[in-house]
Amino acid sequence: MLLKIFSLKFDALMGEFDDSSIQAFSRDKEVLQITDHLLIRNEIPYLILIIKYYPFRKEAQKSITPPQGGDEKKRVKEEWKKDLNDSDMVLFNQLRDWRAERCKKDGVPPYLIFTNMQLAAITKSRPQSPADLGRVDGVGTGKIERYAEDVLKITVIREAIKSNG
Repeated sequence: MLLKIFSLKFDALMGEFDDSSIQAFSRDKEVLQITDHLLIRNEIPYLILIIKYYPFRKEAQKSITPPQGGDEKKRVKEEWKKDLNDSDMVLFNQLRDWRAERCKKDGVPPYLIFTNMQLAAITKSRPQSPADLGRVDGVGTGKIERYAEDVLKITVIREAIKSNG
């Protein structure tokens, strides 16, 4: 496992961080974890990303046999859905809507706030405290500091509605 650190300056004209260097970097690597830190220096936001990765993709190691079915990428991409039932999807969608608004506000891609897999884990665990939220894989102190208050409001309210409904 290797580490790579990226420092992305906020582009005020574009209204976002330019993540093209990360996309190019991760194209041929297996990204294991992304830890993010937001800092402001001279009133300019910077997004610091620490990426744990393997220098190759697992798919590249597999045999050259073509994948079974054309929906393999979609299946892997949407694997988070397998653990959620219909009532979970209500909370998941509320969290995803919140994430969409938050990423616009912060000028970052949605996956840097929480991945769909993390949102699914939050949905299933229904955290009641920042410590509970921190038990979700990939959620560290930075995400807890920035997002716990909003996420906990959503999960606690949803749990109360579920209990009373």
